[in-house]
Amino acid sequence: MKTTKITSSFLSKSLLLLSFSAISATSFSQTNTFPTSGNVGIGTSGTPTTKLQVNGSARIDSMLVVKDSIIVNKTAHLKSNLKVAGEAVFKDNVIIRQDLKVVGQSNLVGDVVIKEGDLKIKSLADSTLPDDGILLINANGKVKNGGDLKSLVYLPLAEQTPACLSDLNGGTIYSAPYWQAAGMPNPMMYLINTPCSPDPRLGVGIKPQAKLHIKLSNNNSINPILVQDANGFKLLQLQSNGTILGRKIRLDMQNWADFVFDPNYQLMDLDSLALYISKNKHLPDIPSEENVINQGIDLGEMHRLLLKKVEELTLYLLQEKKKNDELEERLKRIEEQLAK
Repeated sequence: MKTTKITSSFLSKSLLLLSFSAISATSFSQTNTFPTSGNVGIGTSGTPTTKLQVNGSARIDSMLVVKDSIIVNKTAHLKSNLKVAGEAVFKDNVIIRQDLKVVGQSNLVGDVVIKEGDLKIKSLADSTLPDDGILLINANGKVKNGGDLKSLVYLPLAEQTPACLSDLNGGTIYSAPYWQAAGMPNPMMYLINTPCSPDPRLGVGIKPQAKLHIKLSNNNSINPILVQDANGFKLLQLQSNGTILGRKIRLDMQNWADFVFDPNYQLMDLDSLALYISKNKHLPDIPSEENVINQGIDLGEMHRLLLKKVEELTLYLLQEKKKNDELEERLKRIEEQLAK
């Protein structure tokens, strides 16, 4: 049998090598520290510096309650929902790649920049609306409406105080009017006077020269104005030939012609009336044919003048009746005298 001779020199070297290996393993390995008091370390290479220090991944299968702040130095990945019961403050960039749902009121201070995707605003109270039901601004900056535009809410006029543009001489450059809207309970859209647009006008088919200016095309079958009730009955219609169709017209009048029946009213005698008609070819106070063709008539004033002439005609008839009654009475007396 072959034997090996172990010398003292070989034994000393072996012990030195084994000691170095043990020291190295102790120096570079990660340990868990669970002291009875002080900081706790999991997978740390030295003494933990905080109450709980974890080196590596940590998995929590139940609830984690943090009563103070959380500081994430790198990326935080949430594979499920994040619910914030109090206030959430983001001082740097926030990137949301999926849905962001805000239940309640959200206050945004500063600019909101959307670099990718669409901006959708939908009423949370109306579950019947489609996904793009109220207001959709796509990634190209265009406003689209996929469903019914239920409401648009603008700031009240008192809160809109933009400065008007000025020319080189300091004069005001007036801008075009813009539609404003009000929501429930009385939804409406309107153009109103503003400091930068003091005289808003609406034109259809033409640059307006009036508050409402409509110009028809060559298709004369289209009525420029049509108003119907809930059942489709026409209440007012302006036809392309200028004819107005309606149910009733009520005119507000400041005076009427009943003054003709006042005892002090000076009725023109028939001789003077005959002379006036012979000279002017129309009744007194009534506009001439030329005047009507050139200037038109005031419906309310014309009705008042016609009533005045009817009342004057009534007075003439009463005067003639009185004369006839007097003549009949004289004739009766003459006949009675002749009969004696």
